[in-house]
Amino acid sequence: MKIRLITAVVSLSLTFGASADIRELVPEDVLKQIAEETSGEAAKRNLDTITLQHRMRASSQFDEATQHILSRLQHYGLDEVALLKYPADGKTMFGTQKSRYVWDVRFAELWELKEENGEMVRNRRLGDWDSVPLSLSQDSLSGDVTTTLVDIGAGTSDADYAGKDIKGKLVLTSSQPGSVVEQAVGELGAAGIVSYAPNQKSAWWKEDDRLVRWGHLSSFPKTKSFGFVISLGEARKLQQRLAKGEEILFHAKVDASHEVGNYGFATAAIKGTDRAGEDIHLTCHLDHPRPGANDNASGCVSILETARTLNTLVKNGILPRPSRTIRFLWPAEIEGSIIYLSQHPDSSRIKANIHMDMVGGGPVTKSIFRISGGPISVPSFISDLGHEIGKFGNEETDGFASGATVDLPLNAPEGGKEPLGALMEGLDMGSDHDVFFEGTWRIPGLYLHDWPDRYIHTNYDLAANIDPTKLKRAAFIGAVSAWYLANMSDDDVPAVLTMLERNALARTSEL
Repeated sequence: MKIRLITAVVSLSLTFGASADIRELVPEDVLKQIAEETSGEAAKRNLDTITLQHRMRASSQFDEATQHILSRLQHYGLDEVALLKYPADGKTMFGTQKSRYVWDVRFAELWELKEENGEMVRNRRLGDWDSVPLSLSQDSLSGDVTTTLVDIGAGTSDADYAGKDIKGKLVLTSSQPGSVVEQAVGELGAAGIVSYAPNQKSAWWKEDDRLVRWGHLSSFPKTKSFGFVISLGEARKLQQRLAKGEEILFHAKVDASHEVGNYGFATAAIKGTDRAGEDIHLTCHLDHPRPGANDNASGCVSILETARTLNTLVKNGILPRPSRTIRFLWPAEIEGSIIYLSQHPDSSRIKANIHMDMVGGGPVTKSIFRISGGPISVPSFISDLGHEIGKFGNEETDGFASGATVDLPLNAPEGGKEPLGALMEGLDMGSDHDVFFEGTWRIPGLYLHDWPDRYIHTNYDLAANIDPTKLKRAAFIGAVSAWYLANMSDDDVPAVLTMLERNALARTSEL
């Protein structure tokens, strides 16, 4: 029976029956073998390497991270290890996605100057591509200017510019560079932008004034410019000096351009047997700024660890080769998934997608782990399957943390011992799983992710914040989900129906 037919059958079942848990779907010895093989430390070692790269799409550092993934896949002995290449030329259309250019940065620094013995000399460096690449806004282009700084506040209304001469000056703004570039630079002639845009809102918003946020300019700019990004704390010091009438002189230099190149995405598989033409996908997104540990080196290394775990168990004869093929993909976020699916007209072979984006945040990040299902428009039992595995993980890890003896504590020796505490959710959007769900492809799946994370998209999304235990648990959930879906057959339908019956009753009781 095709997995889509099973999906249709079980989606219609809302009758109530006996309770079930994941051990009625996946044998306990299989759960144990997967749990014991999965290594949070192996995942963390890979994360430590990936976070050294500033992984902008189609860039040399993205390619270096991809090469690390490929080398690990080859070392682990995966099938069909390959680099998928697509043009990054600013004109090729992949469905509705226009290819972007390669953004090539060769140098960028922002220095405050001071007068010394009648000459202007460098005083403090506030931006440096080599040491803190986040200090340069993505898609900044070349510029070289020595000039003063003018505070424009948000810079999004005419009132922000009233009475201010910004022509040829650097503007200091609380907005993203892309929000002010057309008016400040394009219309009023500013020489460049210095942004202190705060991080995404959470209860910890603006609490840590050391954070440097990921800045953005357009990949297809009407007005070509550059933007540096500084911390809120640094901006406040500059504003105090400006408010006292001090003239602050800066030298900003950027050597960067948009070039024609290629996207390169790593992929590999564990080949199936009798249904090898049907795929279960595990995805993540490899791009994002350095360090980008939780977002999203964590998802990348977790599906890599899922790949290593399942392949090792199959190669050693501990688990049989799966019926369906289990395939893994490391693209750039959203655009990479659109490119991949649009270039594979046989995408109907993909029966499910398990996506991981931010799955390793330790306590310092304030993250809560979540397992999200799919939209009502793509009905499937897969949401219930993921939630069942998550509930099992919650029970085992809560017992372990509480001092009880449990079968599977899912604990990494170098990691924490806290309970998993996963929340089971319906549809939650915001990453590549959206592409798989949407009407062109309608591929059901799961989304494993953390939220909130007080360091997302900043220079403090550090490898040190990542918990190897959490990486192990994410990889375990991915591995069990993929293994079950890759082997599901007609014989599994009664157990799936039982699971759905129990969950339908639980949901009804909450109405």
